Amino acid sequence: MSSMSRTRLSAAVALLSLGLTACSGSAAFSGARSGSGDRALENCPDNGTVGLTDTTIKLGVSQPLSGPLVAIGGGFVVGMNAYFNYVNSMGGVKGADGRRRKVEIVAKDDQYVATKAKANVSALINEDKVFALLGLFGTSGNLAARPLLAQECLPSLFASSGAPELGNPRHPWGGPAGSISYLLEARASGEYLKSVDPDAKVAVLHQDDDLGRAYLQGFKKGIAGSGIRIVKVETFESTDPDVGNQITSLAATGADTFYDVAVGLQAMQALNHVHAGGWKPRIIQSAQISQSLLKKLEPGAGDGLVISTNAYDTDAPENAGIPAVKLFKEWLRKTPGGAKTLPSSATTGWTAAMFMTWAIEHAETMDRAGVMEAAHNMNFTGPNFYLPGVKLVTDPDDHYLIEGVAQQRFDRKAGKMIPLGGIQDFNGRNPYEKITR
Repeated sequence: MSSMSRTRLSAAVALLSLGLTACSGSAAFSGARSGSGDRALENCPDNGTVGLTDTTIKLGVSQPLSGPLVAIGGGFVVGMNAYFNYVNSMGGVKGADGRRRKVEIVAKDDQYVATKAKANVSALINEDKVFALLGLFGTSGNLAARPLLAQECLPSLFASSGAPELGNPRHPWGGPAGSISYLLEARASGEYLKSVDPDAKVAVLHQDDDLGRAYLQGFKKGIAGSGIRIVKVETFESTDPDVGNQITSLAATGADTFYDVAVGLQAMQALNHVHAGGWKPRIIQSAQISQSLLKKLEPGAGDGLVISTNAYDTDAPENAGIPAVKLFKEWLRKTPGGAKTLPSSATTGWTAAMFMTWAIEHAETMDRAGVMEAAHNMNFTGPNFYLPGVKLVTDPDDHYLIEGVAQQRFDRKAGKMIPLGGIQDFNGRNPYEKITR
């Protein structure tokens, strides 16, 4: 699932950043490294300027704009529109040819169905003639669209997913992702547990798909070399109405630690069952649930859980004075639908639009390959809502943009997250790794 549900952005997961490029031009950021020699971007058809006019640039997006994940997809599109409204108010995004172009968005609904996402991408390419895709939602949708991206040499940037496969350098047109890798986040959680309880007994609940498997694989990597044992693993389907039976089974092991790799409302459900059943493990929660949802847990549930994050919570009143957050909320209010959108659900769209603006402004040529190469050579240092110490860097061999997290503890009474230490920085130490079944 998309990391925008993360308090990694998160999730979702979440999440996140803001740049002032439109106001001050590219000088507001450190420049992209040139001469990368990214051979994967060579031998493309002569279609590099489709979607461009002298005054506009057309971008496409496919998100769940109806169905059970409409709040996520709708929030993304509102946040994206808010940022591009901001950019357009300053004259547009400036390309390598010196022109400023206003951004036009074509958004389509995929209902979180991979076949619909692929059909949307085909239509965006062949009918709407977009220059690039932005924030394509979910692992399955991104992988389904991958052959079309390679065929057309079409950039699909800053996807709403933390799937490790989006960092595969053999498929350069489908990355970098806009979220931290699920595998890396889980590895950080495992390393944290190893530091505080190297002999823990862990019970794991995870979604039975590549998202869940990525978390489990990363967690195992993080605890490697310790005396930590995983005593039982239970899985569930994303469509399951309840995970109570799985929690009962895990609690029966007597494990002292519960690693909850559940998403959104199912994560809430699991945490409520743990509390109601009287099981009192240490809880490590994947960043697939927002702080806003944590506050809606049953009384006493989830108190003290530990979660990885890399960004300020834009819903939290204590962060309202951060300049990046203030600008984000100002433009969110000005954007249709923004007044009814929870800020944390819009940060992923705002951030993806901000990163896309950076890539366009730092491209050495105003065409698809130029923008893609810039995205593979990022060193983003502009104003944002990532935690201090989180580096936003890519190179042609490392397509993972976000490679730092901090562990935080949820204080239920205070209604906020309490930092447990500094940033766990994996930058340059996170090679692509295939998820095994």
